[in-house]
Amino acid sequence: MRAMSHETDDSKLIDALGGTVKVAQLCNLTTGAISQWRTNGIPKGWRSFLRLAKPKVFKAWEISKRPTSAEASHA
Repeated sequence: MRAMSHETDDSKLIDALGGTVKVAQLCNLTTGAISQWRTNGIPKGWRSFLRLAKPKVFKAWEISKRPTSAEASHA
């Protein structure tokens, strides 16, 4: 179950960073490699790179993952 959430979160992060093509250009990788990240998860080292390269986007993405007060009260 955790892997499914991880995949979804990583895919959303890639979208927040501008999508597969933009992330591939940023990392100087192929779009195929980035597409695999959507399925397999973003490798730890690349996640750190992305956090340093795009701190504002990363922070906004982390905030968007937090449950709203209504969601938290139902937990």
